[in-house]
Amino acid sequence: MTIVVRIQLPAFKQLLTATQILFLLIFFSNCSWFRVKKTTQIPVSKRALPARTADQAELVRLLNSTVQDLQTLNLAVVFEFTGGSINTGEVANYRETKGFILIKKPNLIRTIVLAFNVKVMDMVSNGTDFYIDVPPKNKFIHGLNYQKIRPRKDIPVSLRPQHIQQAIALDPVGTPSDENPIVVEEDQEGPKKYYILNLLGKTAVGDWSMRRKIWFDRFDLNIVRQKIFGDHGQIASDISYSDFKNFEGKLYPTEINFKRPQEDYSLRIRINKARINKDLEDDKFVLQKPPKAELVELAEESKMSGSESVIDPHGPSLSRQLGFRRLPHPQEFPN
Repeated sequence: MTIVVRIQLPAFKQLLTATQILFLLIFFSNCSWFRVKKTTQIPVSKRALPARTADQAELVRLLNSTVQDLQTLNLAVVFEFTGGSINTGEVANYRETKGFILIKKPNLIRTIVLAFNVKVMDMVSNGTDFYIDVPPKNKFIHGLNYQKIRPRKDIPVSLRPQHIQQAIALDPVGTPSDENPIVVEEDQEGPKKYYILNLLGKTAVGDWSMRRKIWFDRFDLNIVRQKIFGDHGQIASDISYSDFKNFEGKLYPTEINFKRPQEDYSLRIRINKARINKDLEDDKFVLQKPPKAELVELAEESKMSGSESVIDPHGPSLSRQLGFRRLPHPQEFPN
């Protein structure tokens, strides 16, 4: 008996072609020249961190609670000042210096800068006025907190005490409303995820503009960054907070970095010791002009030139209420 096998050649050729293509794909998938997919395992250290969730109301409550929990600060710090930027064409890095920062809500701050344990600058502000004593130059400076001051080489007017206060002690946030809109944004940089509160406000001419941006690290909901803006959208301060530690039951950052683009300087503050919510008398924030120091009166220049300033919402200048009185010796502050 003869068996005849008939093969449909077109169908056989199609099957052979499909098999060849499948074989080639499997073979060349292991060849880097022809690879169409590559899978890489991300190290655990670089994977996205766990992220907590919170809504706008919770973030606002958290911020205001953090602000309310901090009424006074007594800090022993190390300053690292940098002047200039890419805008000026040069950058000057200054030697690290020790110092102290005292804050009393709502608007009192004093900052002392030491070099080799000798006071080289002493600054206070009461919310309206600022005073700066510069012993090496034998100058005593008085100005208004938010007046416009042209840069000067003979006296340090770029760094003012209220700039430090903005960075060290955050302002609260009002209740969201049509006149006080707050927008929540999400962001991610590398493994870290953030919530950002965007605070809007109206300028003097009625236009809406960004006032503040506040970053919350979603890993623990700590506030890790803040940007403060001027009327025309320019960045007034860009502040970052890191290395949080517990001081007497209060969590507080031990490294604060801020930049002031309009004044072309940046300041890094490392906190070595902190005393939080301890009593601070008002007279520790009153600076006395040394008898032989030259008075540099910037406030009068502001009035004569018509420069803008902000009126103190808390009433008359504290210095006018208390008068100039001798300050405690720096040894009374933490060391």
